[in-house]
Amino acid sequence: MSKELNELQNATVGMTVGVIEVVILQPFNYCKNMVQQKQPIQVDPRVMYRGVGANMVNMGPCTMIQFAIGGKLKQLVAGDSDRKLTLAEEMGCGICAGSFSALVGSPLELIMIQQQRKGGSTAATFASIATPANFYRGLIGAAVREALWTCGYLSIPPIVRSYLMENHPEQFPDNNRARIPAALLGGLFACYLTQPADTIKTCLQLSIFSYEN
Repeated sequence: MSKELNELQNATVGMTVGVIEVVILQPFNYCKNMVQQKQPIQVDPRVMYRGVGANMVNMGPCTMIQFAIGGKLKQLVAGDSDRKLTLAEEMGCGICAGSFSALVGSPLELIMIQQQRKGGSTAATFASIATPANFYRGLIGAAVREALWTCGYLSIPPIVRSYLMENHPEQFPDNNRARIPAALLGGLFACYLTQPADTIKTCLQLSIFSYEN
């Protein structure tokens, strides 16, 4: 997410990395969901990649939305100046972009979780979700998770990079040196803070009978 790119460029980058992320991380996502549901983990690629289609449709557009909206918000906040955004501005842009993306991501994750638990095709799973009310189960949990997640992986790294280059110029003389530790810290921030909200969302989407609200 960059204020130096236009909306189409940010959206294209977001869509591409979102799909790549799903292909790589789908088995880990499956294991996480099974642990959250207290279900046994099957080390079978056919099971571990169940729901990958819905997840790709989820993460591609969601990451695209996060990059596009986040980048546009950064442009609006900075205005015509070339100044660096403040900590609050960086985090605010990420939180807003992530919250909005949950409107797309939450129902698609519901389909994926139901597929992982019960099997069946994406179309059959979609048809089994009887009402629009069920379709948006877990939306608040998804919005909180995506807000913190987007803040973690898009807003925190630029802040950390700037800090490292300004305060430790010998070790981190440029963006390339500071990028890796900044990304690692942003990822840790995102994972730890989003886990509770993600667990609540997953349980709500698992069963309307076991988890009412």
